[in-house]
Amino acid sequence: MLFVVDTHRPELTAAPELLELIDKVVVIDHHRRSEEFIASPLLVYLEPSSSSTSELVTELLMYFDETVDLTRIDATALYAGILVDSKNFAVQTGVRTFDAAAYLRRSGADPSLIRFLFLMDYAATRARSEVLANAELVPGGVIIATCPANTKNAQVIAAQAADMMLRIEGVKISIVLFYLDEDGIGVSARSHGEVNVQVLMEQLGGGGHQTVAGAQVKNATMSEVKAKVIELSTKYIEESEQNESNSTGRS
Repeated sequence: MLFVVDTHRPELTAAPELLELIDKVVVIDHHRRSEEFIASPLLVYLEPSSSSTSELVTELLMYFDETVDLTRIDATALYAGILVDSKNFAVQTGVRTFDAAAYLRRSGADPSLIRFLFLMDYAATRARSEVLANAELVPGGVIIATCPANTKNAQVIAAQAADMMLRIEGVKISIVLFYLDEDGIGVSARSHGEVNVQVLMEQLGGGGHQTVAGAQVKNATMSEVKAKVIELSTKYIEESEQNESNSTGRS
């Protein structure tokens, strides 16, 4: 039996070839369902309203509390997953999220260990500073920046920088572009939840979640992708605000 977690798209799995070799596949994911889906899964637990896949896995473990003995590392890893995706219980967080966190804490999750896991090294800190230095604030609440060429671990740096820029007052969407190892441009997008960045990234062939999403654009330059992202994001915000205004007017 094969368990696929935190995605339901075959091309995003760590080893797509295994899907062809194993008949019984279980999918556990918190992302909105996309057109590409693993074929004929035995079981699907798909809950987009959940904070994280870690929360969903924890809920399943709670049903087998008498037979499953979580180690300190197991519990800590799941707890860390909830913290990351919920941005420290600030986004997509409900009662079930805290129930799962409490269960993991009782099972030995160690917050001090998580703190060490998230320590930032000097080189990564400098790389994020370079990204923030070229950030551009676009009217409507969009902030966009680019990772310099040859940035090490560019995808990770881009995601961290996008998280940091989201803390700026007035920002609704933060976006960081980066060069892929192969030909193309990567896009990392974040929001507080009022704007669904998954819908935005789907227009670029990507996906993700309401507050965390991304895409990979092939055969395009950095300037082309940047212009396209600005166009799509500003248009999306304008349409969202217009829909909200119309809804308020009718009420």
